[in-house]
Amino acid sequence: MAGALLRAGAHVATFTVAVLTAALLVAGGSALRRQIRRSGFAQLAATLLLSLAAVPVELVGGVSVSRVALAAIGRAIVFVSSALVVRAAFARTARGGATRNWLLHLLSIAIAVLGAITLYATGHAREASACAMAAGVCLVFAYQRPTVKQLKQVGLALSGLVLASATALAH
Repeated sequence: MAGALLRAGAHVATFTVAVLTAALLVAGGSALRRQIRRSGFAQLAATLLLSLAAVPVELVGGVSVSRVALAAIGRAIVFVSSALVVRAAFARTARGGATRNWLLHLLSIAIAVLGAITLYATGHAREASACAMAAGVCLVFAYQRPTVKQLKQVGLALSGLVLASATALAH
């Protein structure tokens, strides 16, 4: 949301929409928490929805639809890649999860790399840089292969990635 406010300008209207959007997401996540926790697909869908939270704020702030769409694509790639890293940590602890762990890590890297290449090739360097950062972080996690016991450190690192990518997209 902070990145969206930077892009759109912190006016009364954008701030109001940001607060309302955040409240709706929290309420929806709270109401559906059990379903989300039980399903990997639901977790990825919720992650994708969170990545789109900035869209209403940016639109109200007068950011062009094309810029909003590009930023949303960049954020979606960063968020989904990050979620796959977390899913990989859970998969590693499951019985027979070593293969699934590697597949999830590879998928997280592939999504971020393909997003970075595609966005860069189409002349969208800001969005490509956010995806490239995600690819680098996902690559490090694939090498380190964190476990569920290391989720706090993973979460802190992924929070840093989200902040860095929001900064890259904000300008």
